[in-house]
Amino acid sequence: MFRKPKAKGAIRQRNTEAWDVPDAENQDKPSVNEIKKAAVPRATISFDADEGADSFFKLKKDKKKVEELKRQHRLEEEAEQICKQEKERKEALEKIVKKEKQSREDKKTNNEKQKYLDKYRDKSAKHISNTESFDYDEDLNIDGDAINSVSNKFASVFEGIPDSRAVFEAKKRRERARREGNQDGYIPLDDTQKLKSKNERNRLIREDENDDSDEECANNFYSARELLRSEEDRRREEQERFLEREHGDVDESDRKKDEDSENEEWERQQIRKAIGQLRTEKRNTSQLFGHVAPIEDDTAMDMDIDLEMDVQVIGKPDFSGPKNTGGVIKIEDILAKLKLRIQERDEALNFRKEEKRKLHQNIEENKALIAKLESELPTQSTKYTMYQELRVYSRRLLECLNEKVAEINGIVDKRRACGRAKTMRIMSRRRQDMRDQHAECMQGKSAKMGEAATRSAEREARRGRRRRERETTLSGNSHEEGLSTDDEETTQQTASDKKTYDEVEAVASVLFADALDEYSDLRKVLGRMIDWLAVDSKSFQDAYVYLCLPKLCSPYVRLEMLQADVLNNETVLTSMQWFKTAVLAGSENAEIDQTHDILVELAPAIIEKVVVPFLIDTVKEEWDPMSLRQTRNLATFCSIFEKLPNLTEKSKQFNALLMAIRERICDALTNDLFMPIFMPNMIEQPSCRQFHDRQYWSCIKLIRSINALSSIISVAARFELVVEKCVNSHCVMAFRTGVKNEVSVERKIRGLFTELDDALLMMGGRTSFRQLISSLQIVAEAQSQAGRSFHKEIDKFLMKLER
Repeated sequence: MFRKPKAKGAIRQRNTEAWDVPDAENQDKPSVNEIKKAAVPRATISFDADEGADSFFKLKKDKKKVEELKRQHRLEEEAEQICKQEKERKEALEKIVKKEKQSREDKKTNNEKQKYLDKYRDKSAKHISNTESFDYDEDLNIDGDAINSVSNKFASVFEGIPDSRAVFEAKKRRERARREGNQDGYIPLDDTQKLKSKNERNRLIREDENDDSDEECANNFYSARELLRSEEDRRREEQERFLEREHGDVDESDRKKDEDSENEEWERQQIRKAIGQLRTEKRNTSQLFGHVAPIEDDTAMDMDIDLEMDVQVIGKPDFSGPKNTGGVIKIEDILAKLKLRIQERDEALNFRKEEKRKLHQNIEENKALIAKLESELPTQSTKYTMYQELRVYSRRLLECLNEKVAEINGIVDKRRACGRAKTMRIMSRRRQDMRDQHAECMQGKSAKMGEAATRSAEREARRGRRRRERETTLSGNSHEEGLSTDDEETTQQTASDKKTYDEVEAVASVLFADALDEYSDLRKVLGRMIDWLAVDSKSFQDAYVYLCLPKLCSPYVRLEMLQADVLNNETVLTSMQWFKTAVLAGSENAEIDQTHDILVELAPAIIEKVVVPFLIDTVKEEWDPMSLRQTRNLATFCSIFEKLPNLTEKSKQFNALLMAIRERICDALTNDLFMPIFMPNMIEQPSCRQFHDRQYWSCIKLIRSINALSSIISVAARFELVVEKCVNSHCVMAFRTGVKNEVSVERKIRGLFTELDDALLMMGGRTSFRQLISSLQIVAEAQSQAGRSFHKEIDKFLMKLER
């Protein structure tokens, strides 16, 4: 019913007094720990409170576990002893090595100081006491007890190691052998077999390192203690040193030694640097004063060579250093040097003064510029406002012209195509009529059949209408057949052409109807540009606006020339509206000079870049050289060209216009001029005589057309076209093959004399007019035989040619 409470004192305890005693296992009675339970207080309700209170527990030890613990304890003790011995050995060796190194470094420092002093006392001679060169080995302070203790512990390792006395004797014997050189055991200085220690690693050795006579390794003696250390101990020692340095446990003495070695190295470098500077200063001083530089001993000093050998100077050495061979320093040299320094100082002072002057000048210029900018502020504000307005206006103007230029080109092409078609029809009909008439003269009435008869009837009808028109308009004036132009067309064709012209005119008149006056009126467009020129002429010229003005005016000029029709209507260039606007450009602006170069050259530039190219296309496609009316209208329009300074032989556009005119005239000479040659009996026939006379007067008409263009064609070009290609080729043939004693001949010759002006006669000589002179002489003789007085006029003309 009720659970029995636990006894709190029944806890197992171990007897730890003699658990690890070796003889405990051999006891006769097994070890048993008797643990008596603690008395438990009686429970109030328990029926058996004292049950089991007096019972005992017997515990047996685990033998395997006890043995394992003993073995671990024994191993730990052995490891502690080994570590302690190893530590003692290391400390003894390190103590010995440190003492030896410290002694050697002290001796080396004293020796280097002595070398340095001896070198400056006497550089030429040194007396070395060999007997005392290695006395420092006797002064080594080595702890003998430490060595004996280490030797006793490691007896197998230290067997055969010589003591310090033996090492000292070996060093003395080696030095004696090196000095005397003739005893046994001599070590040659040029021995190429390098002494190697047992623990030294193989590596590549240069030739100079193989030389055993190198002073750096002449006195490097290897200690037996260092040779005894195995590779494993060396590696372990290096690792421990690395760990000590890594954790900052470096010995204070080692750090001091490193600092001392660095200081010594720094002192040596400073000494070398001072000596080098001293030599350089001496050499420069000698060169400055013109003395011979003293011969210096540039051989390596003793201090530059690291020797592990003590030297001792005995006695006072004799001075055998370099002597002063530089000569005597004169006062003039010192004065010259001082003057040179004064001159350099003056130059530097002048340079600073010039810099100061430039700085003051820059400051003054900047102040003047600031004042100028402040004074120009209102002007700049006006310019800015003008540029903003002009920017907006230019963009809108270009948008407007981009739309209108395409329409202008369209109507110009349409008008030009109509005129070209009309010119080609008239020229083709004229040339066909010339072939038909020549065929009628050669074949008679048999040639008038079919289409030829129709063409002949139409030709005669047109001639009759022209004759009746001349009788009403040219009453009292004589007219020759061949001088009139057969340009009459049918009523249907004329109506069609007129309709095309009217359409073009209607489109041209309303082309700018949807645009404001600021964009459709050339005067206002130029006014905006001229305002820019008046406000800021420099930016106007820098932007090359004056070169763009002709192109800007091109749509307006071409549109007006299209409406003028310069070939069919007599038009004067100076009377056109665009010309007046260009000439008067800037007259409304009082801020600009009217004689400005840009204003003066504006109209000629428009003529050269816009008008002349327009005329080139017109001449090539619409002009007929055999039409006197078209030629005279063209000459009237181009009469101002000779007054313009830019239309010269250097102008490409003007040369292109002249070339187009020449090509059209040459084409007429080839296809429209034909002088028939008839037999004497055929020339008496009326039809043949009329055809012969008509062709002669056609040649005179072409000569008149050429002379009408004398304002733009040079005299040399006219002489070539008139004299060489017309007179000598066609007129001379007409004089020789035609009738010579009739009244009609007088009219022919007088017409020719009228066209040959003085400029043409002076251009050529007797050779050029040789054929004409012979032909006129024949005609003059026939007139004289016929009893006519016209031969006198011919004689006067011939005398004029001969002069």
